[in-house]
Amino acid sequence: MNLRRRWFTLVQVAYDLTLKMNPRKLAAHAVIQDPEGRVLLLRSRYADRWALPGGGVDRRENLDATVMRECREELGVTVSVGPMTGMYYHVDISVYVAIFRCTIPSGTIRLSHEHSELRWSPLAELPLRIRQVVDDALAADGATVLRTFG
Repeated sequence: MNLRRRWFTLVQVAYDLTLKMNPRKLAAHAVIQDPEGRVLLLRSRYADRWALPGGGVDRRENLDATVMRECREELGVTVSVGPMTGMYYHVDISVYVAIFRCTIPSGTIRLSHEHSELRWSPLAELPLRIRQVVDDALAADGATVLRTFG
């Protein structure tokens, strides 16, 4: 195994351990669409998986402030935060995730060091769990969806 791969493995293990020991277990993520209706996904360097922009809630931080801060950190742009469309409990990692519909009013996305790439994904190509969250967000009629993923 080369040195670069070992480094990323070490970072991933440390990140996973930090998440497991993190008592906050609350996060906020954004569903952002482009004009063609595709959804923005980011590939995490730590977990090497695709996810919606967002992250953990800081101490004394509101959920809407979290999604705005996380998007600014991860995308390098300020998002306009819309309605919270869902709250999801992920049993396997014991985390609650609030989902907000957001837009990018202006600016060019610049990825942070946390992500290796971005893509605008058509709805039909979204990973199954993300697809459920996005479908809920796009169909939201003012009520907040509550779901558990096990």
